[in-house]
Amino acid sequence: MKYITPLLLILVCFGCSKPKKESNKNVAYFGGEIINPSDEYVLLYHKDKLVDSLKLDEDNRFLVKLKDHENGLYKFYHNPEHQYINIEKGDSILLRLNTLAFDESLFYTGKGAEKNNFYTDLYLVQQQYRDNNLYKDCKLDPASFEKRIDSVYKDRIQRTKEFFSQNPTISADFKDFINNVVTYTKYRCKETYENTINERVNDSIIIPKDFFNYRKNVNLNDSTLNYYVPYIRYAMQYINNESYSECIKKSLKENSKINTSLIYNKNKLKMIDSLVTLPNVRDKLLRYTAYSYFRNNHTDIDKNNDFFKMFQVISHNSESKKEISNLHKGIKDLQKGSFFSDKIHVQDTKYNKIPVNTLNSKKGKTVFYFWTSRQTGHKKLVTRKIKVLAEDFPELNIVGISLDTDHKRWKRALRELEFPVSQQYRVVNEESLSRDFALISINKLIITDQSGRILDAFSNVYNTDLRDQLKK
Repeated sequence: MKYITPLLLILVCFGCSKPKKESNKNVAYFGGEIINPSDEYVLLYHKDKLVDSLKLDEDNRFLVKLKDHENGLYKFYHNPEHQYINIEKGDSILLRLNTLAFDESLFYTGKGAEKNNFYTDLYLVQQQYRDNNLYKDCKLDPASFEKRIDSVYKDRIQRTKEFFSQNPTISADFKDFINNVVTYTKYRCKETYENTINERVNDSIIIPKDFFNYRKNVNLNDSTLNYYVPYIRYAMQYINNESYSECIKKSLKENSKINTSLIYNKNKLKMIDSLVTLPNVRDKLLRYTAYSYFRNNHTDIDKNNDFFKMFQVISHNSESKKEISNLHKGIKDLQKGSFFSDKIHVQDTKYNKIPVNTLNSKKGKTVFYFWTSRQTGHKKLVTRKIKVLAEDFPELNIVGISLDTDHKRWKRALRELEFPVSQQYRVVNEESLSRDFALISINKLIITDQSGRILDAFSNVYNTDLRDQLKK
């Protein structure tokens, strides 16, 4: 309890500075301690909007006082991880976690702790099942799979009922949230089952119609889960599977790549447009669909134009329309045989803007790769892969482009990179990622020849034919 004591003293001081009536009705506290911090800040979000940026003190602790805030679901980030937390007026919640085991070590104390510890336990149980058993269970026949899922979720429903019974003061909104979390995680498992069967093209398993009876209860416009990403992922799986079924009904060959086809992805846009009205859910599903389509389709410009036009009509979000417009333009501009525009720049360590088309080498091919300080695991892996390429292809000109827009943070990360043979720059702004580099995956590579002509703007650091590309 030693780590809690200073924070509790702060809470008491805050509580004494205002009348108790205000403290109970209008104020909540959120704080805690991060062991082995991976960043200087904890970021608190509500409905995808930043509430506060909380800097850790010298003891790696933080605390914020929330006044006249909305009750409900919040999300806190500590780079590169995040988790959800329910904060209601009158709560005084302190967390403790170790970044070496972020979710597993997360524990809350104080008023409002019980509900959040219960949610964390539910989350961990679900993750453990998905990681260890779900895909094994997907090999079962439909009837056996249903029995398995019913057994798994019967236990969770019972746990939930017992928790509500033992904590009668839990708010109705939180009860609704938890009940929906349990329900839609079960539904998502069933969608995963169908998706797995669909991917096994020659699978003889036929899923009976009554397997999908649960879909009668599906609500793709549930406001209690509007900003809860697992629910949005469930909705995306639901749309994916329904669109796949539509394609099968239209007699598309089962051995074709249905999930990358134009008709499949246009079906998804239509379904989202007709079924989803919640702006946040609708926007995210449309964006997911666009990125998924363009990730697999970047050579057929006519089909891409067709998809893009439909997206622009269906989307009602001006920011998303601009983002996908930039991506669409970037893909067209980076076709094989083209050159980087002289208007595309990156920044060096001294804030100088450098034209990308001047970064080629007369000695050999150039490889542009991407990374960010906010994804430390990826940074290590991609650096290791690129170092090996540098050793195997000594004439290769290597250019690293960081996604970081915080200049100081980027320079700190550069000092840890230990990669002196590469040139390192950062993007000028986030908008340029889509428009200038058509960045869909952070694993992407752009390969140019000695003259700067693009050989492949959609390669990948994990492509099995990468070495063959560099040898040509």
